[in-house]
Amino acid sequence: MIDLDEIADTLESLPPALRMLLAPFDAETLTARPEPGEWCVLEVVAHVITCERGAFRDRIEAIAGGASQVPHFDAGAALEARDPMNATIDELLDELAVARAESVAFVRALTPARLTATAPYGAHGTFAASDFLLEWPYHDQDHIGQILDAVQRHYLPHMTDTMRTAFAGG
Repeated sequence: MIDLDEIADTLESLPPALRMLLAPFDAETLTARPEPGEWCVLEVVAHVITCERGAFRDRIEAIAGGASQVPHFDAGAALEARDPMNATIDELLDELAVARAESVAFVRALTPARLTATAPYGAHGTFAASDFLLEWPYHDQDHIGQILDAVQRHYLPHMTDTMRTAFAGG
């Protein structure tokens, strides 16, 4: 059984957790790409914001409301439509906090019966509304790992070769 309160609480914890985690870092660290073509921290946070409605709330609402197909969402295009590199981390986290508060209220208003509704999504198969609800905190946690990896790289250049090789995998 899906624990809606657990999911809502988990979703609600992300903005303050990110704020606390990222507060010590300067803009240079938050805009550094871990590798060419990989997202910096600001882009990861902006991606989470862009997915808030299109990838999760809109799809859950559509499926639970009887949609004949899961709505398409292009996360790459949504991120490209933003300019996270010209925002501060505080601006992005403020935006995430507002959107996330709306999402938490949305999740708390769901009922288990609504989450059993299903809809096809092209060649991917048929999904239940609950699939997108469960993928939401999973998605957050995946990107927390990505953010941690990016900020950990901030310390590598300052370590001795011994430490980098022995403990930091570098």
